[in-house]
Amino acid sequence: MFKNPFSFSGRIRRLEYGLSYIIFMVSFFLVGVVTEIIPETESLIILMIMPSYWFLLAQGAKRCHDLGNSGFFQLIPFYGILMLFGEGNHGGNKYGYNPKEIDTPIAKREPFKLRILLPPGKSNIDILSEILSFVLLNTLLIQLFNNYIEKEFFRFLCIFLSVFMCFFLLLIFANNKGPLPKFNLYLFRQRLTYSVILSISIYIYNLTFNYTSFQLEDISYAIFLAIVILGITYLPFIIYKSIFKKRKEEFEYEN
Repeated sequence: MFKNPFSFSGRIRRLEYGLSYIIFMVSFFLVGVVTEIIPETESLIILMIMPSYWFLLAQGAKRCHDLGNSGFFQLIPFYGILMLFGEGNHGGNKYGYNPKEIDTPIAKREPFKLRILLPPGKSNIDILSEILSFVLLNTLLIQLFNNYIEKEFFRFLCIFLSVFMCFFLLLIFANNKGPLPKFNLYLFRQRLTYSVILSISIYIYNLTFNYTSFQLEDISYAIFLAIVILGITYLPFIIYKSIFKKRKEEFEYEN
């Protein structure tokens, strides 16, 4: 129990998820108490509660896996009731071994391992270099918009479109206008890596060229920015998947 509480892979039982929810509520309450006692910490509230949310989402994802579903199912309203009281899948499923049976000799001889498969012919270095190229382009565009567009609405709109277009171009370049690889964890890691590096790149650029001073609350801002960018990258991902899936189907039909 609680072997990898911040990991999104594997399965957990109802009891562990219930205890995780209690721990989350207690930590949330403690953060509120700390901000009441020390008002100066209010600017750090996002940073303080982020580990708690990460912990709850990770444990929730593993509980969904125990029920045989994707971790995104925990976002469905009232699905939490099933997570608390539903019986997990008997035996192993595609997410791992049954946590009730994890101590059996078979499980010990053949431990479940999560592997993130990569597209053929590509290494982690190749993928990172592709991401960095478009992150640098995206960072430059964002700074140009910040410096030369005065109206706030149009500035944010242009920044949104720059993230959208740069990530869409990354998908085109990385996949050679072909269908996306059928590796969901790899695709999510690609979006997450792009979001985190872009957030860090924007912050470093501001420190270096805009001469902004480092403040502790900027860390929580960078985390929030990475989450926002991660959400934006989902749109070009869906559009690319739809467009090039249709093209593949049309090509197969013609041949």
